[in-house]
Amino acid sequence: MTDANIHPSVILIRDRLRDIFPDVKLPLEVIGWHIRQSTPIETICSNIATEILVYGQAVDPRKSQAEEHTASNVPTTISTPIATTNDDTLQTLYDVFNSIPRDHIDNAYARLKNANNPNWYDDIVNELLSYDGDKSATNKRSTDQMIVDDIFVPDEYNRLFAVLPDLDPDYALQRYMQYLEHSSSKPDLNVLITNLIEHGYVKLTEKLERSRNERLKQNLREPKFEINEFLKTFPNPLEYFYDRTKNVSESYKSHAFIYLANAFARVPIGHIREILSNHNYRFAPAIKQLQEEFQAYHINQRKKSRNSTSQALKHRARVPMAIPDVPDEIFYKELCFIKHEDEIIEARVFIMSSKEIDVVSVDEFDPRRALGLWHILATNLDMWKTKLAPTITYSIHDELPDGRIRINDLVEYYTKRLFAGFAPASIKGIDTQSANKPSRFQWRGNGLLKLFTSDFGIIFVDNETPASQPYQWIGTMFSSTLFTHAGVDLMTQYLTQKQELHDEQIRIASENGTLQTCDCCCDDQLLDDDMISCDNNHRFCQTCIRNYIETGFITNGECFFTCLNPTCKYEYSTSLMNQLLAPTLFSRLLIKIQQEELRLANIQNFEQCRYCTFGTIIDDPHERVFRCLNQECLKETCRACGEPNHIPLRCDEVEKKDELDMRTFIENRVSEAMIRVCYKCKQRFYKLEGCNKMTCACGASMCYVCRQPIKGYEHFNNNDKCGANMDAIKLHQEEMRLAYEEAKKVYVERHPETRDLVLKYDPQQHIDGKPPKDTRKPKRRRR
Repeated sequence: MTDANIHPSVILIRDRLRDIFPDVKLPLEVIGWHIRQSTPIETICSNIATEILVYGQAVDPRKSQAEEHTASNVPTTISTPIATTNDDTLQTLYDVFNSIPRDHIDNAYARLKNANNPNWYDDIVNELLSYDGDKSATNKRSTDQMIVDDIFVPDEYNRLFAVLPDLDPDYALQRYMQYLEHSSSKPDLNVLITNLIEHGYVKLTEKLERSRNERLKQNLREPKFEINEFLKTFPNPLEYFYDRTKNVSESYKSHAFIYLANAFARVPIGHIREILSNHNYRFAPAIKQLQEEFQAYHINQRKKSRNSTSQALKHRARVPMAIPDVPDEIFYKELCFIKHEDEIIEARVFIMSSKEIDVVSVDEFDPRRALGLWHILATNLDMWKTKLAPTITYSIHDELPDGRIRINDLVEYYTKRLFAGFAPASIKGIDTQSANKPSRFQWRGNGLLKLFTSDFGIIFVDNETPASQPYQWIGTMFSSTLFTHAGVDLMTQYLTQKQELHDEQIRIASENGTLQTCDCCCDDQLLDDDMISCDNNHRFCQTCIRNYIETGFITNGECFFTCLNPTCKYEYSTSLMNQLLAPTLFSRLLIKIQQEELRLANIQNFEQCRYCTFGTIIDDPHERVFRCLNQECLKETCRACGEPNHIPLRCDEVEKKDELDMRTFIENRVSEAMIRVCYKCKQRFYKLEGCNKMTCACGASMCYVCRQPIKGYEHFNNNDKCGANMDAIKLHQEEMRLAYEEAKKVYVERHPETRDLVLKYDPQQHIDGKPPKDTRKPKRRRR
């Protein structure tokens, strides 16, 4: 028997097992029996492989079932009153009537055996003697015989997939075998196809998607939580999950709402929606607020409070809502964070105590030399990551009786606001000098922030500056609080003094006539130091080059920048970009440059995510999936073809997105070409055979060929185009062929980039009646 006559699922299982066990014989009947049980292909391969490893061969499950069935009947006969008569009765019947199926003998034995009838054994023998083997075989074939005879029906099976190319093979086999089992002869395949179209069928893509979602949902709901792995993906989990400015997907919103509605079943739906809306539908801050309200409710319950929260929690509990079938990964990661928040914070946050700051802070420090405007040049404090141009201004507030000084602390920065861009903001506070060490201070906020405090110390100062002049550089270290982590700020007053010096130099250069002009922005109030030259001596001002680099990196994701002169091909150096860009922005640009250079360097085993800039080295050659750890991406892709994770399918079995879009468009047009629409009631229909005069349920009649209304059969007289008994299959094939050509032409006109695209599953193969093209790579023969 050739492979052309074997069911594709059997071939797939056989080939996969042969790759692993080339010397083991694999009976096709055994594989067919497993498929008949509606077992998934992966499970079948795993079960047979286990049997081969344990027993050295594939076990025939039909024999095992027969033995178990016989063994299970022995205790039953022993328990009867006539045990001495029928211990071996059933086995004797098997041996004597070995040409009769055992299931028929079992039915006769169970039906006629009766302790009240002393002739029950004779009745069984008489019925078995009158058994008509031909008639019974005609009425109902055994399951094993159907597997051997019917699973290898290439013409009908290929026809089934020609009409329904997206049909799941396992589901198709199950339905096809059901029709064979419940019929005396081979069923009309047209009836089966019509039944599948009208009542729906399982699609292969839908089945794989459901299976993937179930596995993903199971892994996400019951994850193996490891703090180190979690922090690799989310290095700043507090900042990420409590950030209300980030927009979330509709799937995330649905998951968050349903989870909160089930967890707080007594809280009204409207109140939960209001809380989610106030927090921009972020789950973490919303559940924190609901937990606080729930705790406050129990406290106020004793006081018989009647506030809105207490009244809201007096509702009856709701029936739990169903969690969406398609899981949202970000939501389940956030749910995992909420469940393990204390562990994560303990592992994530570096707690710097006041005593530790005392140890690292300097011994000599004069607060009066630190007065004035300070620019933050470098920092690892989380609070500055979303702020621009932060500055701190110190001024004397007062002096305490014991000689300690209190300093006004004014923090100014730019923060991003919704619909308003970056807007100025400020925080005011007072720094009180410690009595134990002059370089130790405690910050306390003003106004509403008066309840918050933070300890910090001066860990280094500029010792080269004369004692009569202000400090040029200082470094401060802050202890961790409930809202911020421990961190260090490097600040300078050099920028303020530099600006004053620059203004003076502009005045002198204007008097001397040595001012420069930028060819990009046409600014003519520039010093020679304000200009930058590329390696080809094209000069532009620092502001223009800085804006050019920032815009190219932030907006377009570029990391290499050529000269602003359009005719120049020289690139600006990394050291130059380091001088122009802010430290945080340059660090991000440097990461991008490093990743791009790594990609271009062809480093062994280095791979990069297809959807973001994340890259890593994968040493395991058998690892088939690339898992991105970028918390903004988290996509899984196939390492071989770069497509989204398609396991268990091979790469050559997966359609690319552009192929899928084009094939779906053509198939929809081809399917519509076969459909007729009643001109009166708009009912859609098509026929498989019969006369071409179609009478609708509404009473309207029309010609099936030209689709025009008719009254009788006069339309078909002497009409070469519309014959009364024209072959419907040929008519459909011609209509589908014309629709295919028109659909492909229209799609290529709309998408010119697909002009040379070759479809992996071309619908034209089914229209022409040709067998599907095998796109798999040929396997190497074993010597």
